[in-house]
Amino acid sequence: MVQRVLTDDTVYCIDTSALINLWREPYAPDIFPGIRKDIEGLVRDGRLVAPSHVYAELEVRDDDLHDWAKAHKRMFRRLDEDDLWKVSRILRQFPTLIDAGKDTEDADPFLIALAMDRGWCVVTSERSGGARGRPRIPNVCRHFGLRCIGLMDLFREQGWRYDRG
Repeated sequence: MVQRVLTDDTVYCIDTSALINLWREPYAPDIFPGIRKDIEGLVRDGRLVAPSHVYAELEVRDDDLHDWAKAHKRMFRRLDEDDLWKVSRILRQFPTLIDAGKDTEDADPFLIALAMDRGWCVVTSERSGGARGRPRIPNVCRHFGLRCIGLMDLFREQGWRYDRG
């Protein structure tokens, strides 16, 4: 079981799916304007990161989220040689984590590798399980003992509330 350790310096490694949900539905900024400010605070503090492969996935669509990602490029980290070794280890154990038919490189194993051994928490909108038994980010995180949470968990951990006041 993954132990939950919360400090005010927890670093969150966020997946493409979670970023998309923060910009579109269900947490669209026109409905929840405070979310963007709070997310940017975590980025500014160096507490919200993602592998550069997430940025590449966001580049596919030229939209507000991609514009935001360009303006916050420092949150996107390049993986070092040790991280790349971890990616190959992840894919040896979970070869169907990625979709081999995609035109772009799938960010999932890079996300997990970046969080491994750093004590970072993975944030994703994916749920355990998956179509045709394909593992999802939460399944792989659990296997490697990584803490993996959804957006609502992130909001709760940070004490963020979005109400009409």
